[in-house]
Order: sequence, then structure tokens, then C-alpha cells
Amino acid sequence: MTTCFSDNPPSALIKISGTPGKSATSTIPCAFHGMQGKCLVVETREELVPGMAITVECDDALFLGEVVTATSVAGNCRLEIKVEQILTGLQSLMALRAQLLNERAPIALATAPLCK
Repeated sequence: MTTCFSDNPPSALIKISGTPGKSATSTIPCAFHGMQGKCLVVETREELVPGMAITVECDDALFLGEVVTATSVAGNCRLEIKVEQILTGLQSLMALRAQLLNERAPIALATAPLCK
């Protein structure tokens, strides 16, 4: 499937954390193509390399994962991302906060990783 960014505006954002030498976070618009199992498929104008840890923000979801493949398609870069965890809505963010702060989260708020 080929995506033309002029016909279909970007529907998601890729965020890449800064490296030790670069503290800024990069934000890259992308087109969300969907999920196939535990693999998220997006397309962007920028080249990214396999092995890169990224987050993808789409609607009310935050996908945490790693680029598995990057393929050039009609001048764009089609990425397959192995999703490690998906955070949705306020409940998931509260559970993550509790986990990071070593607080007890209510059972209904616990997050579960997709991959082991």
C-alpha cells in the first residue's frame, strides 16, 4: 500500500528521544497503517534504522517499541515496529506513573506488556 502525504495527512507522530550528545526529542509525522499481530506499521518521509527505540502517538494511544524493518516505498519509509507496550488513556498513564514511582496501583489500572 502506498501513501501520498498530500492526499492523506499524517495521522500519527513518531517521537525519538535524544541521545547522550543530543538532548532534544525529535518528532516525525507519519501515516498509521495499522497493526499486524504485535507489529505496528507506519509510513514516514524520514529514514529510520532498524534497532531504533521509538514511541508512536496515535489518537489516545502511545505505542512503545523498536523499529524492526525500514523499507523505501515510493519515496517514503515504511516502518514495521515491534510493539513492547501500548498505553491508552488516563488509566494506563496513572498505572505507569505508579510503577515508576514504586507506588501501589489499583488492580484495574495495571498495564500488561504485549511482548515477553
